[in-house]
Amino acid sequence: MIVFLIRAWVLGLVFFSGLADASVGKRARTSSLRQLELSEIPEFQIDDAALGSPEAGSRGGLMTALKRQLPLCQDLPDAWDFGRFKVSRERWCKETISWFLGKLESGASLQQIFESARRELDWYESTGKPETGEVQFTGYFFPVHRARLVKDSEFRYPVYRTPPDLKTPYFTRKEIESEGALAGKNLEIAFLNNPVDPYILQVQGSGALLVPDGSGGETRMIVNYASENGRPYSSLGKAMRAAGIEDRYISLQGIHEFFTHVRPDLWTKFSNLNESYVFFKKDQEGPYGYSGVILTPKHSIAVDRRVFPMGMVGLIQTERPEGVGGASASVLAWKKFVQFVVTQDTGGAIRTPGRVDVFWGEGPYAEIAAGKTDRTGRLLFFLPKKRAW
Repeated sequence: MIVFLIRAWVLGLVFFSGLADASVGKRARTSSLRQLELSEIPEFQIDDAALGSPEAGSRGGLMTALKRQLPLCQDLPDAWDFGRFKVSRERWCKETISWFLGKLESGASLQQIFESARRELDWYESTGKPETGEVQFTGYFFPVHRARLVKDSEFRYPVYRTPPDLKTPYFTRKEIESEGALAGKNLEIAFLNNPVDPYILQVQGSGALLVPDGSGGETRMIVNYASENGRPYSSLGKAMRAAGIEDRYISLQGIHEFFTHVRPDLWTKFSNLNESYVFFKKDQEGPYGYSGVILTPKHSIAVDRRVFPMGMVGLIQTERPEGVGGASASVLAWKKFVQFVVTQDTGGAIRTPGRVDVFWGEGPYAEIAAGKTDRTGRLLFFLPKKRAW
């Protein structure tokens, strides 16, 4: 099952089967990777839960990401064109994942696996953004919101399922939210109590809704991306910055704070600038990435699907939040973050070899990391030492 996870990241940094898009020009493919000589392979200390915070990922997390991806290798394109060479899916997905799983199942630590990879695998590095050569890292997470199945005076902001008459381009966000284009059509999955929350849910592409179970408890309902209205996305963060709103509000947490407590009267004006609108479906599991696999926190990343295929095993080197404080969840420190990852998702703002979105998972830390991460770093990939396909 191929599932689109469409995000339109609120910072204006960060917010989509088979073969790569036919519209991708040759230039986009010729400079996505360069092979490293042995002397160029970096010396890194891999983040591991045994060495510090579980926020850094773990052997178990990596194994989960790999095992989830392996059965889906067969659903990927037969080969991928990296410009100067082609690679078979057998090599980039099945063989590479099998190599890593073998090391993990032998009991090797992440650092030992890194050292083995230096000797036994071919290393490639992303060439980064065409203009600068940099790789920019942002993040996303799995939000959880309290909800109601029936609208009331407090919970009155709907999460919609796909309309049966959907044909793109469909109604705009303004027509749906401000003019009631879908009202009375029985398309509401649930209702939230803050107008900003459905927007953020759409930004992230999936989430959990906690609804009353009738006995004083709550039932957890998973909603995943189902479809969208085919309208252009406009960055909320860019619009806020252009209007002179303070930079401290141009983040996930800041946007929620500003439009909930500082200027709620401006929400409709700003949100309607973004014509794009996402519809959801109820699911048993999630979140799903573009590759059809359930994402694994700290080990699943989103890349430009026009440039890199799903199912590639890589290594990222950037920074992650170490701690937070204050009402605005400000980051107290940034710590080096080096971890093995798998390309399992994509995003509309994730363009060029120089953009990576890290899936941080669920919970307070994940939300803060998703909202605050905007760092540069390195993106590397591995292939078994075999001939190109």
